[in-house]
Amino acid sequence: MKPLSHHEILGWIEPFARRGRQADLAASDRAARRLAFRPVEHPATAPDAPALHEQLELESREEGEFRLVRRVTLPGGLVATLGAEGADAEALLAAIEAIPAARQVATGPGFTIALDHELETGAAESAARLRFTRAVARLDGFELTLALPMTQKGVPAALELRALPARPVEIPPDLLAVLGWSWTRLTAFSDHWRGELRLRGRGLERSRAAEARLREAALHLAATFAESPARFHERHRAARWRVTLRRAVPLLVCLALMAGAAAVPKLRLEQDAELRMLLFNAPPLLLIVMFCLPEMPRIEFPPLPRRLNAPSWSATGA
Repeated sequence: MKPLSHHEILGWIEPFARRGRQADLAASDRAARRLAFRPVEHPATAPDAPALHEQLELESREEGEFRLVRRVTLPGGLVATLGAEGADAEALLAAIEAIPAARQVATGPGFTIALDHELETGAAESAARLRFTRAVARLDGFELTLALPMTQKGVPAALELRALPARPVEIPPDLLAVLGWSWTRLTAFSDHWRGELRLRGRGLERSRAAEARLREAALHLAATFAESPARFHERHRAARWRVTLRRAVPLLVCLALMAGAAAVPKLRLEQDAELRMLLFNAPPLLLIVMFCLPEMPRIEFPPLPRRLNAPSWSATGA
């Protein structure tokens, strides 16, 4: 790929200059065929709204194709992106500018979210056609990341929860699962916790659902981390027991199948009876169903919900 020539730079700049955008050649990368524009500052429009630092970047992808990305940086360092691809750079700029920079940020009591979106091809002029791809929610002492794969129906979104700064913290596995079936339990890794968000539908419907669920989780976590760990158990006692029962379903099904198989000889069924054949073939059929599920069921004795005794979430690790 040949570097950007002076003639190409002038051609790229022209439609942007007409809309008041000035190139930043020092921040551009001619070898990578990437042109940056001078940043635009957006002052806070409300007491709870952050000031935004906006920067545009135009890149040549394939022959005659462009990718325009708007990066919005928040005071705390979070970065939200909005991307669009097409053959007409001026049309991409008009589409990007039609979306307010504030749309890439969500704030609430105790949290700030930086949202990454892509504009759907041919429908970029409508904010309703934004496709959510990834987001980072900054909370008091924690950071939640949600990534939505581009695949369609059936693949859950991946989430990670981290303590900021890194420190030993005891996070209950059902911290998000108490919000409902859509949220899986959290699994601890070396310096973070992982989980998944199950989503119905496909395309933009799936995208909007993921964004709504993320806001719900941010509100829940902000309220939870603002109180003592013990209050989490008190406020969500019934929901925690429901999560425990959900986790016990695979084990209960296995026990029921074993009991059914053991009871077959006592039923004195005919050798070719349909019920006898069904009971004997249930285990392999169930195994096939398990492998077809998006998430492999986990056969376990789920731990019972217990009260967390740490005074705060700032340092609750053992």
